[in-house]
Amino acid sequence: MHRHGVGSVILVIARRELAAVFQTPLAWMLLAATQLLLAWVFLEVIDQYQGIAAPELEIGFNAALAERLYGATLMLLLLIAPLLAARSLGQDRQLGTDQLLGSAPVRISAILLGKLIALLAPLWLLALLPLLLVAWLVGASPVDLGLFLAATLGLCLSALLFASVGLLTASLVRQPTLAAILAYVLLIMLSLIHDADQLAALQLSLLDWLSWSQHLVWLFNGVARLSDLSYFVLMSALFLALAQRQLANRQLG
Repeated sequence: MHRHGVGSVILVIARRELAAVFQTPLAWMLLAATQLLLAWVFLEVIDQYQGIAAPELEIGFNAALAERLYGATLMLLLLIAPLLAARSLGQDRQLGTDQLLGSAPVRISAILLGKLIALLAPLWLLALLPLLLVAWLVGASPVDLGLFLAATLGLCLSALLFASVGLLTASLVRQPTLAAILAYVLLIMLSLIHDADQLAALQLSLLDWLSWSQHLVWLFNGVARLSDLSYFVLMSALFLALAQRQLANRQLG
């Protein structure tokens, strides 16, 4: 299949998946609930830094806003991404469309990329909500735009990683609920793996690199290092490649 044809197939699959997501009220309810929650966190931080007690707080306004607002958004992404990924592959099995896609002259990698694009659209929209809230403060408060842009990039890369892990676990098991649970376990393990303080220093260095939270903390502090950006891209590509291999093996079987 020509490159142009593959690109068209990916876009067709992405549009199909995206339409399926936004045709249900669940996606709109999640976005609305997320916006309300983030608005509440946003206003709470602003209220905390107003008045006489503000100079006595331990961290500055920008750091506190990034920590609270982006931390809440990260937890929402961690919760939602595996669920959407499990639904994406699980729905095909329930409707029997996975057999049709498997028998069609379409590469499994193209199917996965189409599903990934459809997953990232609502997830990245969610990741942009904190930046839209912060934009209201520009001109009215000393806002560190560099910090919030780096933190937004961190959310987008985290969404990419979470969705890739969700697609991998969804390719391993047929039950969407179990696939989501496996994704949560894997992501939490990857986040906490650097806490294994009983290992040697060399091993700790490797475990620190494997932990996505250790890379994300730099972005949440306004530092966009090439090593951290590379980590999210490479790990996401690895999980997608494993998912592609699993689906290919299932198709051959």
